[in-house]
Amino acid sequence: MARRSDEPNPEEGKVLSPEELDIADDEHVTEIDEGRYVVSSDVRNDDSYGNQVSSDSASESPPSPAPDPEPSTPEFSDANVHEWLAEQMADSNARYGFDVTAKFDGDVDQQQLTSNDIVTVFESFMLWYGRQMDGSTPVEEVLGILLSESNVPVRYPPAVIKQLVRSTQLTPDDSIADLLQAVEDADGAEL
Repeated sequence: MARRSDEPNPEEGKVLSPEELDIADDEHVTEIDEGRYVVSSDVRNDDSYGNQVSSDSASESPPSPAPDPEPSTPEFSDANVHEWLAEQMADSNARYGFDVTAKFDGDVDQQQLTSNDIVTVFESFMLWYGRQMDGSTPVEEVLGILLSESNVPVRYPPAVIKQLVRSTQLTPDDSIADLLQAVEDADGAEL
C-alpha cells in the first residue's frame, strides 16, 4: 500500500519547536547546575518540598515531608575509603597499579596509575615520589639519596655494574681507586 505524500513519514521523526526543546519548565527535569539537568522518565523531581513524587501519584496525595538527611548520608571512614579504592583498583583491567595519598611538608598530593607494564608503574611511582621531596634537587639525585639512606640494601645486576664501568671510560688496567675517583669526579653515577 502506497503512502500519500501528505502523510507524515514515521522514519523522519518529529521536528521539535524551540519551546519543546526548552526542558527547564518540564516537571520531569531538575536543573542541578547552569546548563546541567537531571531528567526523569516517570518521576517528578520539582515539587516544592524537594521530594521525588511519582507522576502517577502526584495528584492523588500531598507530598510527604523530606526524609531526615542523616540516615542517607554515607559514612566516610578510613576503612570505607580504603575498601572503595581497593574495589576500584580490582575493577581495573590493568595488571598493576597504585593509588596513593601522601603528605609532604604539610602539602597533600595524590597519584594513581594502572598499567600492564610493571616497570612503568614502579617508575611512575618513584618519579612522582621523588618530585615531592625537593623541587630544587634533580629527581634522579633525590631517588639515589633515598635509596642510599634507606635500610633496604639494593642489589644491582652485573650488567648495571658493567654499564657503570663503561660510562667512566676506564680500561681493565685501571684500579678500583680509579673507578671510585671517576665516579666522584662525575658527582655520582647513573645506574
